[in-house]
Amino acid sequence: MEAGERWAYRVAPHYGRVDEVEVVKIGTQRPLRIKVRFVAEEAEGREEWVPSARLRVRWRDKDAWLVREERWNELIKDSPDGDDPAFQAVTLLFDEHLAGEVMSFGFNSRERGLFYVDDVPALAALLDVPDDFFRSDPRTFTGDDGVLVAPWPTTVQVAARLAATQADRLVPVLDEQERKARHEAIHGCYYPGRGKNPGTHISPEICAETDRGSKPGRDLLRRWCGTDAVETFEELKALRDEVLRIGKLMEQAIDCLRQSGQTKAADRFERDLGIPLEVLRQAQRDD
Repeated sequence: MEAGERWAYRVAPHYGRVDEVEVVKIGTQRPLRIKVRFVAEEAEGREEWVPSARLRVRWRDKDAWLVREERWNELIKDSPDGDDPAFQAVTLLFDEHLAGEVMSFGFNSRERGLFYVDDVPALAALLDVPDDFFRSDPRTFTGDDGVLVAPWPTTVQVAARLAATQADRLVPVLDEQERKARHEAIHGCYYPGRGKNPGTHISPEICAETDRGSKPGRDLLRRWCGTDAVETFEELKALRDEVLRIGKLMEQAIDCLRQSGQTKAADRFERDLGIPLEVLRQAQRDD
């Protein structure tokens, strides 16, 4: 930036009036400020010291810049807020990296909910959809870096499809999260400190309140996984619980036989059980 250059000046980052200004002088202090003269006749030669960030682009590039700004504003006009259950569900899903590194989505206010795809063919193959599945919204575009950018409705469609195709991996994760949430709602949770800083204990009440805010997102993500996947997991979990219950009864019976001196019978039952008792005891402790 040099004195005499013409720039597009706007106070707000992404909206509001745009004025043509001429750079008069570059400041020497930090944060950097620029002395500008407003070119419009009605400004009557007004000069101001302004933050350098308000000079967006050179004036000759203004029109192309405004086109890009308008396209982006259109792209994010239906982006969700942070409490939206669908946004929570998508966040949980993307945290598991079920699609590797071929896609991501935006978190901050200027890109919240936007969907980015680095490798469209790879993601299409993973989801078993055609490449144009990601271009159903007319606002979708591919940037100069080759990354496809799509708005929030497409993000939700892709997330639901990914959850359904990866349900076998995702449902156990959701189950573990809920078990942890139930435990913390009773006992609270502890975050260890670092160095001389003490750790932090979060009360059960706060943990329970936090979980109430997260539960709608988990519930929606479970629905995306599909009824069949959820029911299959619940059946397997019930079967595992039953196996552990019977195993515990067998352990008690074997112990009784040994205590009564019937060691041969106890050894035979333990062999027939097919699982070392210590392994069974560890499984019960883990459960």
